[in-house]
Formats: sequence, structure tokens, C-alpha cells
Amino acid sequence: MKQKLLYSFFALYSFMSYSQEAKFEILPYVNGMTSIKEGNIEVGPEFIWNSIDSVDIGGVKIAKIGDSFTLRPSIRLPLTNKTENVLQIDRFTSTWKGILAVQYTFDNTAASGSISRHSINTQFEYGSAIYKYYPTANKTYEEKPTKDSYSFELKYIGFFSKGAVNAFQYSPQFRVRYSYDWKSANEVGIVNPINSNGITTTSNLIIGAPNSKSTFSPAFSLQIYSGKGNFSYAPTIYYDMNGKKDTNSPFNNINRLRFENWVFFYPSMDNAKNIKIGITPFVSIRTLGNDDFNKIEYGGMISIKFGTSFLQFF
Repeated sequence: MKQKLLYSFFALYSFMSYSQEAKFEILPYVNGMTSIKEGNIEVGPEFIWNSIDSVDIGGVKIAKIGDSFTLRPSIRLPLTNKTENVLQIDRFTSTWKGILAVQYTFDNTAASGSISRHSINTQFEYGSAIYKYYPTANKTYEEKPTKDSYSFELKYIGFFSKGAVNAFQYSPQFRVRYSYDWKSANEVGIVNPINSNGITTTSNLIIGAPNSKSTFSPAFSLQIYSGKGNFSYAPTIYYDMNGKKDTNSPFNNINRLRFENWVFFYPSMDNAKNIKIGITPFVSIRTLGNDDFNKIEYGGMISIKFGTSFLQFF
């Protein structure tokens, strides 16, 4: 009951997330990428292949980019110092995740008329981590198993507009994700033996073994921009399925349906310097199983992103 009340209390306030992304050209058709989000840094190259089409405008043939193929291999590591955004890599680095993303975009836009663009993205992640714990509640004996986590994600992003000045812009986006992740157990307080001064002290130790969790999460969002001003809108729906501990099946355990209705503000409409500030209420409804939260939870979220593409959500 205490945990439910605590969650409900915090749900009345806005949760805030930050994302910093940077992209720079290394060679023609090769970019370097860095991204810092939720205490992790992701870095790697981006290889781009574009097909060049020509369109006839008033009897003059103009070259334009047609279909494109993008390959992004990268590695994700936790920051050593989250406050200063510092990453230290040495022989003690025990947690990492490799990522391979492939994207194909085909553009049906003609020389005049409506704009139509479709993008399909797949991403596979694989990582390894060492989980240290003390099953006897004593530092003289420790266990250090190595566990592997993995995930797969498929996304579709569309873009549609009439192609006129100040025309409405729509971007339907769909994402489905499966993940199998290991997580360390929580620390607990341990009472130490009385020392030579007759004082009893406590230590925080992890005494439980790590456990795994599988999830399956389809989601849909419709990004809407009126063609004028600095605001866009994004009604979004998620359906999250969580499996039982230490199983790789995400079904028949706990399911939650979540609704969000984002409003995004862009201080600068220059896509190269895009800063995206969003706010939304949310409602989360448990549709299957039992968890430590209320059947219906509600609250709000705030998101601040740097350098993201216009109307990009997933």
C-alpha cells in the first residue's frame, strides 16, 4: 500500500527526461554520432547511401535525392560521472551494449504536388554486464555472474503534406519493441558485528541475485504540425506487456495501456539547431495481471531534446 501511495504522489508531478544528440560529418556519406540519454552515452559512425533522381521543372532537369539507405553501428556505455557527462573506459568497464540499426527511406515526392515519404527502421541491441552480489551478506564471499541482454525494434515513420506554403504536415509513426534485460537486485541494509569500540554499524549490500525481465511494447503516435508557428502536437498510445521474472516470454503476466497527448514547442525552427520542449499528461491503465501500482495511474511528463529531427518521436 505504501508503494502505491508513493507512486501516486509522484505521478501528480511532471517527470522530466533529457536527450543530447550531435552529428558531424567525417567523410562524404559518413557521419559521426554521439548521444547522451538517461545516464548512457552512445557513439558510432553513420553510413549513408543516396540514390539521385532527376525531375523535370519547366523543361529543366533538376537532381533530387530519392531513396536512401542508412547503416548505424554503435556502442552504448554508462557514464562514469553523470553530472559532468564523463565516460572512463578501462579494465573495470563491465557494462556495454552493441547496437546495429538499418534504415531505408523511399521518397515519392514529385516536382510539384503533395509530399510523401516513408521510412522503415530496424534495430538490434546486444549487451553484457557483470552483476556483483553477496549471497551470504558478507563481503568475504561474492558472486559475479555475467549476464547477456538483447532487444529488437522495428519502426515505421511516414510524412505527408500538400507541399504548399503553410500546409499541414502529418507524420504517423509506429514502433514495436521486444527486450530481454537483466537487472541488479536492490541494495539492503546489513547490520555489521560490533567493532572494537563497541559500536554497531550498517552497510548497504546487494545480497540477491540479478533477475531478468522480458517486455513487448507496440506503440503508435501521430505527429501534427499546422504549418504555422512553433508548436506541434502528438497524440500517442502504448501497450506494454511485461513477462514474469527470469522468463523470455512477455505474455500472460502484466499488461498496461498508456495514453499521452504531447504538445511540443520549438524555440528555433532551424532544423539544424532544433531544440524540442514537450509536455503531456498521461493515463496508464492496467488491463491484465497485478502490479504494485493502482489499476489507473495518471500524471504528467516533460521532455527536452536537442538536435532532433522535426516531428521525430520514436
